[in-house]
Amino acid sequence: VYRKSARNFGPIMAMAADVTIVQVSEVVELGGLDAEHIITPGIFVQHVVQVQPAQ
Repeated sequence: VYRKSARNFGPIMAMAADVTIVQVSEVVELGGLDAEHIITPGIFVQHVVQVQPAQ
């Protein structure tokens, strides 16, 4: 999920980049997310990094 103006530029930059790294707070099973809420298709993502949410 992109916040604010990143929603406009994030998906376009992911498509134009040679490498896209996605930072997530939780990794879910396949089908665990509503496809309508996914903004950047997985075909444009090369790496996923899971981080602990800020407290």
